[in-house]
Amino acid sequence: MLLYYYILLFVSSILLTTFFFVKWGRNVSIYLALLFLLIPLINLCYLKFALSTSTSEALLLNGLLYFLNFGVQFFSFLYVFTFCKIKLNRYITSICFLILSTGIVIMALSPWTVGILYKQVFLRNTNGIAYLRKQYTSVHTIYYCILVIFIIIDFLIMLLSMRKKHISRRNATVMLLSYSIISIAFIIGRAIAPEFDVMPCSYTILQIMLLIMIRRLAIYDIDLMVSIAIQQSETIGVASFDNEHRYLGCNSITEHFFPEFKELYVDSKLDNSTELFATVNHLMETAESHKGIAETTFKYQKQSFKISVSNLYISRFFSKRHKPVGHQIKIEDNTREQLNLRLLNNYNETLSKEVNEKTEKIERLMEQFVYGMAEMVQNRDNNTGSHIRRTSQIVKILTDDMRIENRLGRPESFYISLVKAAPMHDLGKIAVDDQILRKPGKFTPEEYEIMKSHAQKGAQIVRNIFGDYDDTEFSQICENVAHYHHERFDGSGYPEGLKGSKIPLEARIMAIADVYDALVSERCYKKAMPPEEAFQIIQDGMGIHFDPMLNYYFLRCREKIEEYYKS
Repeated sequence: MLLYYYILLFVSSILLTTFFFVKWGRNVSIYLALLFLLIPLINLCYLKFALSTSTSEALLLNGLLYFLNFGVQFFSFLYVFTFCKIKLNRYITSICFLILSTGIVIMALSPWTVGILYKQVFLRNTNGIAYLRKQYTSVHTIYYCILVIFIIIDFLIMLLSMRKKHISRRNATVMLLSYSIISIAFIIGRAIAPEFDVMPCSYTILQIMLLIMIRRLAIYDIDLMVSIAIQQSETIGVASFDNEHRYLGCNSITEHFFPEFKELYVDSKLDNSTELFATVNHLMETAESHKGIAETTFKYQKQSFKISVSNLYISRFFSKRHKPVGHQIKIEDNTREQLNLRLLNNYNETLSKEVNEKTEKIERLMEQFVYGMAEMVQNRDNNTGSHIRRTSQIVKILTDDMRIENRLGRPESFYISLVKAAPMHDLGKIAVDDQILRKPGKFTPEEYEIMKSHAQKGAQIVRNIFGDYDDTEFSQICENVAHYHHERFDGSGYPEGLKGSKIPLEARIMAIADVYDALVSERCYKKAMPPEEAFQIIQDGMGIHFDPMLNYYFLRCREKIEEYYKS
């Protein structure tokens, strides 16, 4: 009956190991894989041990069991560290395993086992099942001590890991239960029924519990879930190349997208024989110089594909430094996305065109409104004549020249806004009484003070008109031009007596245009001044009335301004 027990457990462990490698073998820790390989070997040794016919044969199999049981305990120990996300030095663990396993082999498999581990042994046979009765030496205690130390460390680490946020308590509990089964079985087997070994049964139960736990662990392994999702996806192709651009393989989706991959031989270097292969080669070269990442969109037979490259890595178990060993090519069919993107772009272009057309229409209406307001002022002021249009043209001539070198460092929008704002510089005169505004002679001191108020009133009117206008730069320039175009560089102007650079640049430019036109234009109280004389007055006023920095542009534009007045 016991023989069937050992046979059943051996066959069960073989089936469980086969299931493990078919289902999860490529996607789990190397230590788990080693555990599943060792357990069927252990159960086979237990079966062979039960069928032993001589003491020497039984001792040999018993020594193998010592070694294999130690291997299970050691790899379980390492897996616990992996599960709890504690890093161990690969070289140190390898050296420890080599030293300990060598010691155990020497003790358990040497011809002098009796005398080292046992004082004496007796082979017994009950109902066709062999077992050894052994009297242990003190050296044998070392083996048990090593196993106990591993077990204690495992339990402590798992108990402590339950307090960590990034460790699943449910999975840790399953692991504790699994290792508890082995420990209890070992105690029972040695203390209660030495002729009946329960370890094969406990190992098989351990396999079942590990399979249950692995299924749960996979859910928590984000990298694994992403890898499986890509592998099973019907829309994502994957191909791999090493660092020398040699082909390693691809999935069926890649071959479906691009039949050229079917013609590639594994380990053949990718050439540029087709546009696709040339693109993939270029992407890999780009990735090598751009942190291992590159992507592009590739058109192929009326379809669109997103091809991206990332580094290819192998298991940390095989590569301590975790350096990239090649390139992973991911291919996604994004034909529909590109179509949606084109439709969206077309819609945005149409919408943008309509918005621009409406914006231009609003701006034209605004300009017409501004000129209309300026015309109203002009019609009320006998002295103004076409002053508004002439000063606007002078401002345009000056700003056109300022744009060439842009020494002032202002954006293009500043010059455009200033030209549009120039007609509004005298807008405040609309609020001045007709008797003063249309007076043919010079003003009295009281009348002059009232006339000077047009600067502040103009700023207020502009503020009321453009207060909610989206273009804040334009509205501010309009307000500054109206408010400060009578300020003087030395601080003797009005309405606030600003000095130097405290006067907004747009107002300083407007001041030159305003004064020059007033000098060369005929007024009811004076004749037009010759251009040469007006030019000299402007020159003499640099640093006093006008910003001397602007003299550079005024000199360059003198001929254009005088030609405009002649025309």
